[in-house]
Amino acid sequence: MPIVPGDPGESSPWAGRRVPPGQRVRAEAPIMHYGPVPKPARRPWTFTVGGATRSGRERVLGLDEVLALPALERVADMHCATHWTVLDQHWSGVSAAAMVALAPAAEGVTSALVFAEFGYAANVPLEELASGEAILATHLDGVPLSLERGAPLRLVIPQLYTWKGPKWLRGWNYLRPGDPDLGFWEDHGYHRHGGVWREERYDYQR
Repeated sequence: MPIVPGDPGESSPWAGRRVPPGQRVRAEAPIMHYGPVPKPARRPWTFTVGGATRSGRERVLGLDEVLALPALERVADMHCATHWTVLDQHWSGVSAAAMVALAPAAEGVTSALVFAEFGYAANVPLEELASGEAILATHLDGVPLSLERGAPLRLVIPQLYTWKGPKWLRGWNYLRPGDPDLGFWEDHGYHRHGGVWREERYDYQR
């Protein structure tokens, strides 16, 4: 059985496993989010990369500019910290790594605070955001995302638990050491990294 993205490798005790420890397979991902589903935007949608950028300036893009980035498709499993897993989801959109390259971080940055509608945010290691596995998704299984699933854009990082991939994505801020770095769930005791194969669910595990 092939090793899935995020598996620590062939030397790991989980090598060859399809489902990470502590997870139960479901046929379909439930619709889960904190707060309401946003209404369709009346103003132009924008994506902002700010914080400790290499240029020292904020970069703001419209949806057309985001979708002009290199296309990316991933067949990947989705893992929630509440112990469910859905196999073989077909995501399509654009490369998150390409966005990092377009608006790079300053020297020494190791993480980003990814933010979405209603003030939701998640702390994501920069190496995961730029890993080549992360996708700024617009479609699931060939169908445009519904609002309930995160339209027009959601972040998907298969090797991390789902709270690290916000729906209704609006951008991220690069963080310098010492910057406030807690997203919504990290502020409620969840793990800074969130790797599924090491069951990094809660901060006390660090």
